[in-house]
Amino acid sequence: MTGTGYRRVTKKRPCGICGKPDWCSTTATEAISFCARTTLNADRISRYGWGVYYNGDSRSGFDFSLERNSRRSTGRKRIKISKSIAPSAVIDTVYRKLIELYPASSNYEIVNGRGGLFERGIQDLNLYGSLPRLVNERRVLVERLAEALTKEGIRCLEGVPGFWRDAGGRWRLWSEQDSFDELMLIPFIGPDGLIRACQIRFMRYIPNKSGRYVWLSSSKEKDGCGPGAPLHHAAPSLRSKRSVLVTEGALKAATAQRFLPDKYVVGNSGVATSHHEIVATARGKALDIAFDNDSFTNPHVARALSALVQLRVSDQASFGYNEDIRIVTWDKRIKGLDDALLTRVPLEYLTLAEWLKYLAPECLEQANHQLSPA
Repeated sequence: MTGTGYRRVTKKRPCGICGKPDWCSTTATEAISFCARTTLNADRISRYGWGVYYNGDSRSGFDFSLERNSRRSTGRKRIKISKSIAPSAVIDTVYRKLIELYPASSNYEIVNGRGGLFERGIQDLNLYGSLPRLVNERRVLVERLAEALTKEGIRCLEGVPGFWRDAGGRWRLWSEQDSFDELMLIPFIGPDGLIRACQIRFMRYIPNKSGRYVWLSSSKEKDGCGPGAPLHHAAPSLRSKRSVLVTEGALKAATAQRFLPDKYVVGNSGVATSHHEIVATARGKALDIAFDNDSFTNPHVARALSALVQLRVSDQASFGYNEDIRIVTWDKRIKGLDDALLTRVPLEYLTLAEWLKYLAPECLEQANHQLSPA
């Protein structure tokens, strides 16, 4: 990129969208953010499902020559992009059949590897799938899937995120590039128990960094679409008057639900996503917020958490309830709720005032800005 360039986010300069210190990128001037974890309210979505966010009036100063060159070289007609999502029941059927045909249990690394299902305390392997690393293997899988779905009356994959048509009209799955990593398929389940979307976790272990997650998306391909950023409900059948706990990601939510059976656990795809759905799910119930344990030192996480609290407070005023809002924390040396639970570290539930008292100055500034009346 002429005069612009990309750079990876770091701990000192985390992603301005999800607040994380890895995987995401920005331009050198931070005019544009490329978030690997969420597409919520993105200005556009990359072909691999990344959210692209223009910070201010940044389009005019960005060099799109690389993107223009890649489009010019194909010589193909402008593709038809499908933005319509298939009915929920169809999406659920397709994803469940995909997981059945290529289950997580068929991949040793996904089940037993670093960051795998067993390490996370997840015992029901049937809920998770895998994806073939190689393009040709994914093509064979799609053929098997199409044959199985035809028997259930589904003859078209249009509107199911992750699927798209090639130039010959054949259905394809996700990327047309081979992957060096083993690929875990993680369903995001709605309150009705239906799978709404899936994320892919790249299983390669990198010290001091989390695994990379992307949505199973085909938003820039012919007859393809993206999944949005739905909220995951770990155990929809348990929905009742029990308090709601929200954490980051479907895998953390699964671990939390196992160790905290008195809670109704949901997981979002990043600290800044699914706030309205979280608030609606917890309406009239206590809400415990258990994002990764860096809201005390990371201004972006503190800002997102405060925005969720402010939305909840507004909802309380609108619907007339006053159940508790608590911020869950634990030993500061442990990042995620799942690791805290797996190592039996005690959890501490803070009131909003207590949480604000412990924030670093730059985090407190962000929190107070979000919480101040408009």
